[in-house]
Amino acid sequence: MIDFASALYLGLQHPAAQLGGYAALTTGHPASLMAGPLIRRLAADAAALQGCEAGMVAPSTLHLAIDVFDYLGRTHTLIADEALYPVLRWGIERARGLGVPVAWFRHGDLADLVRRLRQRRRGRPPAVIADATLRDGVPVPLAQYLSLVSRHGGLIVIDHSQMLGLMGTAPSPQRPWGIGGGGVLRHAGGAPTAPVLLVASWAKAFGAPLATLCGPAALVEGIARDGPTQTHSSTTSEAALRAGLLALTINARSGAGLRMRLWQRLRRLRAGLRMLARTCLPDLHTSAHDHPLQHVRLDTAARTMALHAGLRAAGFRTALLREHEGRHALAVIVRANHCRADIDALLSAMCHLAPRLPDAGRLATRLSLTEEPQHV
Repeated sequence: MIDFASALYLGLQHPAAQLGGYAALTTGHPASLMAGPLIRRLAADAAALQGCEAGMVAPSTLHLAIDVFDYLGRTHTLIADEALYPVLRWGIERARGLGVPVAWFRHGDLADLVRRLRQRRRGRPPAVIADATLRDGVPVPLAQYLSLVSRHGGLIVIDHSQMLGLMGTAPSPQRPWGIGGGGVLRHAGGAPTAPVLLVASWAKAFGAPLATLCGPAALVEGIARDGPTQTHSSTTSEAALRAGLLALTINARSGAGLRMRLWQRLRRLRAGLRMLARTCLPDLHTSAHDHPLQHVRLDTAARTMALHAGLRAAGFRTALLREHEGRHALAVIVRANHCRADIDALLSAMCHLAPRLPDAGRLATRLSLTEEPQHV
């Protein structure tokens, strides 16, 4: 099975033999009681990578969502993008259940966000919450968000799990994702003192089962001190911490090469998908931006689901996503450890499945055998 469903974008897997020996998997202490040297080191290194003043480490983004919104909910009105990733949404819903004022704005709609900012409860500054990418992988306009919230003395909480390890400083035509892999604040050229809290899972590009919160020192320190999970949950496991530190070492040593390899594989996939859309799958729609997580849609749910099932039967793992109004999409994820033959085989399989999908007879198919090599 060739896997196009895993989000380990840089191909980092951290086998046990690379992590070294350790005396215990967990200390049994809550984070607020004792933060060990590995946690302090990883928190500091994570903050430096992401261009922030301070950082903290947690076992998951759900732990951080609970802590962040419990803390901010005491003083702020929470205003969240309606398409926010579910894990942060769960933290917001918990806060709302405790009486915190919460509002939602239409996905990526700055005009609607302005209205919500004006309508918020008086006396409470806003905390605007959003993902680092819009639906098709386009980076969120962080500078515009900052301009809006700064007028009201507010701050921004960004889930940049999909950008950490990929995008960094100084994007250019030669390095479209930028340098370093520090994520959304680095990519946008923001200052370490900017009122931005960055939540990120490391279980994607960096392949480590943990999460970090980075941002202004006073905010991060307050959340680390008062967050409910910091008191009532164990600290991040030793294995996860070692995997995170190893990921930082690999990123510093080989990250640029891995990102370039990933970029090349992604461009190969996108070029092939565009060719399929011009020929045997004229109803194929793909993501608009160059992100390793590509959403592939056909005109009907039946066709999309049949493509997913056909690819699985042919030996390709993709993820089937449920969308609004009964629609579906395939998540096709490219990784740095995919070879060119993997990409070509997936595109060829999609081409061969096209005539067998529902309603195939109604769609013009212009592909000939002599054209097929062009798909790859």
